[in-house]
Amino acid sequence: MGQVFENFMKLCATTIIVALIICLAACQRTANTKQASAANQKHFEFKGKVIEISDREKKSAKIAHETIRNGSEVFMEAMTMKFAIRDDANFGRLEAGDKINATLVYNPDDNRSWLENLTITKNKSQ
Repeated sequence: MGQVFENFMKLCATTIIVALIICLAACQRTANTKQASAANQKHFEFKGKVIEISDREKKSAKIAHETIRNGSEVFMEAMTMKFAIRDDANFGRLEAGDKINATLVYNPDDNRSWLENLTITKNKSQ
């Protein structure tokens, strides 16, 4: 019975070690993917006018923006659309009618975009 128990314990120890190796490999792959995503992000100068605050909790606003360019190449034509905003300090001050300058960050790896580094020019009629 002692030999069976000893073999069982070796099997358990081996299984735990293999599981730890798999977990560590998965964690490393996730970290590498996040680093690659950050490296692939594109940054654009952004100008627009706030139409409405879409969702205060999720920090998004509908903005009518100018054409967004990457040098002479057009990244996005002028239009009105909703944007996520990752600028906690300025989001609370944002109101419909405000004009903003910001950085549009686009991540092609997951097709997500957001605004950061907002500069707000208040609508004078407010």
